[in-house]
Amino acid sequence: MAFTTTTPTLLISLLLLQFLSGTHSATFTITNNCNYNVWPAILSNSGSPLITPTGFALGPTDSEAIPVPPNWSGRLWGRTHCAADINGKFTCLTGDCGTSSVECGGGNLSPPATTVEFALTDGAGPAKYLISLADGYNLPLMVVPQGGAAGTGNCGTVGCVMDSNSEYFPKELRVTSSSTGTGNGNDTTTLAIKSACGGASGAGNCNSNSNSELFKKWCPQAQASVYDKSSGSTCQSSDFVIHFCPSGFPATRNNGDNIGGEGASSSSDDLGKDTNKTFGIVIGVVAGVIGLVLIIWLCRKYIKKSCTCTCCGLFSCTICGDRD
Repeated sequence: MAFTTTTPTLLISLLLLQFLSGTHSATFTITNNCNYNVWPAILSNSGSPLITPTGFALGPTDSEAIPVPPNWSGRLWGRTHCAADINGKFTCLTGDCGTSSVECGGGNLSPPATTVEFALTDGAGPAKYLISLADGYNLPLMVVPQGGAAGTGNCGTVGCVMDSNSEYFPKELRVTSSSTGTGNGNDTTTLAIKSACGGASGAGNCNSNSNSELFKKWCPQAQASVYDKSSGSTCQSSDFVIHFCPSGFPATRNNGDNIGGEGASSSSDDLGKDTNKTFGIVIGVVAGVIGLVLIIWLCRKYIKKSCTCTCCGLFSCTICGDRD
């Protein structure tokens, strides 16, 4: 085959196309479904390519698409109750990364916070992802893989939604407004839940303790503690969508600023209310029937003149027949 002057140009074009096609292996679309602001943070593992931004703000219903390079591994989480002081120092009550700015720039989280862990590939194998409670819980999260190839992992949607104000969480695990110095001293609203290890009396007590079992009961798809090896999903996916306060799930109540209302009631609460309402109706009907029968009986027993019964169309006349 003859070598023409167009051959080098064609080869260079193919190489350039191959290079450009490998510049990123995934896109993270981060969506805030909460009715309050969330400040997502991203931390790359040591030796992993860096991605930007490392921190930003998302208002309610806002989304941000982040391109992620091949072989990236790291973690992502949301920060809540964030503000800057008069000197411009930016801090968050949950998930703060310690950089005093919106950008985390390599700063790790200050527990507690719900995290999403990723280990992507360059296409040679499936990506790994999981939701972890090893650093505690501060926000409901859901991860949805997009465009997964068949036969390359379970490609399942994973999520974790807990009611952090539930009485089932022991007091030693709760981070409240009063404990952070932001409440009035009597405010018991829970901002976040400490990790199972954080609530244990020692690191040795964290392995399969009652707290980690409680986390696993609430969020069976999530990693309950650093000792939990049963969680994790894989998918040959090009994109992932990360939802804070995923729609279709009851959002954790009172997790952030500018929350409207008291939050969604749990299904068990709704069931209890419906049961009580039905029971009240039944009692009312029974009481009404008993009262009517009592009036008829009194009429027959004590009124000497003829008592015309008006209920014979409803009851047997042996009950409410006329009395001479």
